[in-house]
Amino acid sequence: MVNMQSFSNALRVENTRLNNSQASLRAGQMLTGKVLELYPNQKASIQLGGSQIVAQLETALSSKQDYLFQVTSVGDLIRLKKISEAPIQNRLLSDQIMQQIGLPNNRALKAFMQQVMNQNIPFNFQEAQSIANLIEQFGGSSSNRELMQMMLQKGFPLSESVFKNLQSYQSSQLGQQISQLQQALQQPGQSQVSMANLQQQLAIFGANNRDAAMILRQFIQTNQQALQNTNQVSAQILQQMSSGNGLASTQLQDTAQQIHQVLQQQLPLSSNKMQTFQTFLNRFSQVVQQEGATDSLKHIFQQNPLFSKVMQVLSQQDKSQIQQWLQQPKSSVVQQQQTLSILQNVASQQLTQQNQNMLRTLLLHMNQVDNDTLSVRDEFLHVLKHFVNTSGIQDETRIANTLNSSNGSPANMVALMQSIKSVLPTAEQQTFQQWLQQTQPSAAQNQQITDMLHRMNVQQLPQVEQNVVRNLLTLLDTTDQPFNKEQIMQAIRQFFSQSDSSIQQLRDQDLSLKQNLIQANQQTIDFAGDRIQRLVQTITGMQINMVQDDQTLLQQNFQIPGERFGLAHDIRMQFEGKQKNETGEIDPDYCRILFHLDLNNLGETMMTLSIQKRVINITVYNDSQALKPLIDQFKPLLKQKLDGLDYQLSSVSNKLLSDSEASSAGTHSSRETYPTAPTEGIDFRV
Repeated sequence: MVNMQSFSNALRVENTRLNNSQASLRAGQMLTGKVLELYPNQKASIQLGGSQIVAQLETALSSKQDYLFQVTSVGDLIRLKKISEAPIQNRLLSDQIMQQIGLPNNRALKAFMQQVMNQNIPFNFQEAQSIANLIEQFGGSSSNRELMQMMLQKGFPLSESVFKNLQSYQSSQLGQQISQLQQALQQPGQSQVSMANLQQQLAIFGANNRDAAMILRQFIQTNQQALQNTNQVSAQILQQMSSGNGLASTQLQDTAQQIHQVLQQQLPLSSNKMQTFQTFLNRFSQVVQQEGATDSLKHIFQQNPLFSKVMQVLSQQDKSQIQQWLQQPKSSVVQQQQTLSILQNVASQQLTQQNQNMLRTLLLHMNQVDNDTLSVRDEFLHVLKHFVNTSGIQDETRIANTLNSSNGSPANMVALMQSIKSVLPTAEQQTFQQWLQQTQPSAAQNQQITDMLHRMNVQQLPQVEQNVVRNLLTLLDTTDQPFNKEQIMQAIRQFFSQSDSSIQQLRDQDLSLKQNLIQANQQTIDFAGDRIQRLVQTITGMQINMVQDDQTLLQQNFQIPGERFGLAHDIRMQFEGKQKNETGEIDPDYCRILFHLDLNNLGETMMTLSIQKRVINITVYNDSQALKPLIDQFKPLLKQKLDGLDYQLSSVSNKLLSDSEASSAGTHSSRETYPTAPTEGIDFRV
């Protein structure tokens, strides 16, 4: 099977990552370089991979020769010393160099170090020793060497546990592991009560089975009060679904569609962004009541990225209404009221993440009872969102973000003031300090500070403080009356304290799949312990693989079980692109998406979607002769659907997966194709 990470790397411009890494060379690292030209005062021009640098040398060199260098210091001028006394002939790693860097001269280790040297990947002595230990313990197969190289390049700890987790993630099938664990947990005589939550979580990702109706009843009986608390499903409907008879097919489908529509209305906004939205609505309401002008509100709506997300969940009719409000220089009171009503309705429909997870779980259980409750496209998207939100791949990140943004204490207020002062121009820092020291600054001074905050580069602040300042600026922009110092400080304290409640919400959240697995493993379940441990390793490996130190290029890799969609293997995906300003998300106008599927009829398939300025180019890699006619058949429909999403389809091409260009690639791909019933040799319809 094609390796997705290699496939992804082969598609990138050669040396892109290497060029980025040169700026972050660290003292102690070693890498090969070619001496291009010698300069006076022990300086030289050296070719390091795809980049050329001028370095200060600590030893004599010969021009036009390759050497293994070690970085002794970095700064305005990189200082290098040579590890190999003699030049490296034809870039071949000699036994002498292996000895000089303190490594045993075994065949597998030497092959790996040669691979590292050929690709100009920096490493230090400790990393080389750790690689030697890993090869001794796990062997030097090509797949192991590739994994170790990825760990080295991404700066992951070169430890046994990290290697095992990543190896489990790359080589295992989640769907298969979940299926095997489900079977183990269903063994006679085992406690079904303590494992109920875990079994229900696993069932979501498994293939449809005859027990689907029973699992739905058990889920509702276990979570009936929590489901009622969402205020989206009536107690009567829940009672009927949890009874032996269940709902009639049409009633089940209608209920599922209602839940689906509610989930479609949910905005992907943090608590801070929701507070900004609410602040905006409060100000809008005041303006409408006073029959005032909404010019400043229109400006904020058009400039703040969160409102583009609001527009995405609106119906076409509501979008048109808001567009009319934005475009007319002087909107009527009636038009303002209609626009405010639309936005208030969106805000009122927002649910906590916990309630969203609860409803989506119910919906997916209902879909397993009756496949007609959701289209395959919608089912795929719900399974994808459910996996991201409940599998545990975001556990540590969510906890860290919540704790980091949770404290509105005086110490945090002081830290924020210091941060603001540090990013202001030198000429304004003294003015800001004097304002802080005054008990009651004048209105003119308060306005001066407000203007300074607007000119300030907010992105230079830490992320938590960015959110607070942006919320403050939104409040100041949408209020006609000037704020005094105490009101500004009170607003800051309020925005800080908004996140205090998120700590409690974090405590109240249901355990993720990974957390339930760890809890089950601690209960010494001998009959399933090994399977639980392997599944935890796979999820942890996925988490580790999502970590990155290159903040200019975001990349997210993960996989979801394919058994629910009738596939024997997992669906692997990779999303990659530049970070969108302020949101920290991948910019949907400039990105690339990879999909990797093993389809029942078409076989192994890789697909890349490259998006530039919302123009899409698609390449499908597959060895089946049946692919080309299918692409021609469905291309017009694909173009029509993308047009409806404001994307333009430029091209759809296909290549053989076995071609050298593609076969040198392939670890983490993904597809966002959506399966329909496999008829006439078609596995998935986009």
